[in-house]
Amino acid sequence: MASPTSAFQDRNAHIGDLVIPCIDVAKGAATEPAALPGLRNPSDVVEIAQSYAAGSAQKLFLDVFDPWEAIDYLPGLLNNIKETGMNLLVSVSHGLLPSVRDLGRLLEAGADVVSVSTAMVEDRQTVEAAVTEYGGDRLMGVINSRQVGPGAWEAYIHDGEQRAGTTSQSMAARFASLQVGAILANSIDREGTGQGFDLDLTRTVAEESGLPVIASGGCGSLPHLRDALREGRATYVLVNKMVHNGKHSIAEIRDYLLADSLYRPGS
Repeated sequence: MASPTSAFQDRNAHIGDLVIPCIDVAKGAATEPAALPGLRNPSDVVEIAQSYAAGSAQKLFLDVFDPWEAIDYLPGLLNNIKETGMNLLVSVSHGLLPSVRDLGRLLEAGADVVSVSTAMVEDRQTVEAAVTEYGGDRLMGVINSRQVGPGAWEAYIHDGEQRAGTTSQSMAARFASLQVGAILANSIDREGTGQGFDLDLTRTVAEESGLPVIASGGCGSLPHLRDALREGRATYVLVNKMVHNGKHSIAEIRDYLLADSLYRPGS
């Protein structure tokens, strides 16, 4: 059964929709305490999510590190976060998808989109069956990439630990063939550097797939967000440490993008 609405179909309906905060989760809590003002428990995923929603975030990415057999807590967590009104993008165990039934359980619990990366390489039949059952817009592709030359990237799976045996461009084409809702293009080379997104990567994935692309990996400043949306041709930008550690708030990012000439108030 196809989704009646897509988490990615209303791009630019709200400026906060462009920025997707990420919370890393393990055993039902944030992997690192958040430095956000006003939190009673800085490791409480629901509290952190509420803070992001208050800043106008429209989407939230939950990167769940636990294996599928250890996520009994997740349906309840999703149900609680869903009360914020945000669209929930969920990754479990670095993009694995054991079965279509497992996908259905997360969707029923409140996930709008579930990501696949490792599963796309190691168990594509399950991914294709999931698309048949629920529609491609309920899945999000993730391409973890390392640059191997000018304009060339190699795709990795298992959280960037193992070569996928194909290029990032080829992975983008595979996701495009299934018409997934969006592709998260993550630069392993840039992760944690604060040097900015790999704009060539995001632009290449966007051109190869024709799908909405989420820039990921390397963001360290507000101009980096603007550059990804403008020069990198990303549709969305993922932010993690720069908001989790309190360096910038979602509201501050929203106001920065609103002030940029690329956007108009009320967009």
